[in-house]
Amino acid sequence: MNLEYYIIRGRGEGGQKFQLAKLEDETGNNYKGEYDMARHFSDIDEMKNYIANEVVKKPLDELSISPMNI
Repeated sequence: MNLEYYIIRGRGEGGQKFQLAKLEDETGNNYKGEYDMARHFSDIDEMKNYIANEVVKKPLDELSISPMNI
């Protein structure tokens, strides 16, 4: 499963964290309302684990994520 993401940086204490602002798969599904937009992540691996376990409910090794080209 391939997903593209858009993040907002500068969140959390000291601005070291980021939020997931947009998530979309290859079919155009944007998972609106299915993930916590207020949640802060420290790194991409933490976000990928969250997406795999809480959003798409797929094994981590079946998930590929990359930044959106906006």
